[in-house]
Amino acid sequence: MPRVLALMAHPDDIEITCAGTLILLKAAGWDVHLATMTAGDLGSSTLPAAAISRVRRKEAAASAALLGAGYTCLGIADLTIAHTERHKRIVTGLLRAVRPDILITHPPVDYMADHEQTSYLARDAAFGSTIPNWKALPPIGVRSRKALPPCEALPALLFADPIDLATPDGGRARAHYVVDISPVLEQKAAMLAAHASQRAWLHEQHGEDEYLHWMRRVGVERAKDFGKRSVTHAEGFVPYLGHAFPKHDVLTTALGRGRVKTLRQR
Repeated sequence: MPRVLALMAHPDDIEITCAGTLILLKAAGWDVHLATMTAGDLGSSTLPAAAISRVRRKEAAASAALLGAGYTCLGIADLTIAHTERHKRIVTGLLRAVRPDILITHPPVDYMADHEQTSYLARDAAFGSTIPNWKALPPIGVRSRKALPPCEALPALLFADPIDLATPDGGRARAHYVVDISPVLEQKAAMLAAHASQRAWLHEQHGEDEYLHWMRRVGVERAKDFGKRSVTHAEGFVPYLGHAFPKHDVLTTALGRGRVKTLRQR
């Protein structure tokens, strides 16, 4: 069975950016695994870090369960994700455990460093996951008595849309592939709603209200690229086509041309 791994920085990043596509892949027969670098320990203005981490781990696991997916938290603290040897070896351990055919992560440029550093770690750990002499580490807090073997091949690497589709200069991020998630929008909303602790915190910290409506509005904006009235909501992706990584169109192969639109050729 083909497998997709979505690796993002914080709980709810996956649901906001790519859960619709994951739902479609699951329906197409793919095994799905969700992972976050952190437990979201800074995601509260009232609870201490340890308490909100426990809450958010449970929320992330509940969201994954709605999809019939696994969930792993790598145990790194918020705002400390860094492109270091140790963190790279931890992400490599995750990749060797899950062994994905597709790896979805943040774009290399996003609104905060945790997202960007996760993107770099995912790319480099994917490359290292196939190298026998590159040693992996298990996620923080997880003991492993047996080293996992290197992966047989690199996964296809896809960068999801940045938050709000925004570039650093305030422009609109471009996508290479756009996936029609209109039929599964309510399932995506249910997964995001599992992160109940975050709506109040986002409103207080960033002035973001209407947590689910915000997600829907972004989907409507990306759907404009599909060019069909019947496509009401969409998610965008850019493939990483660097040396040795797969170059074929994995999304169209998995989901079909009616569900995926290619906006530009490389």
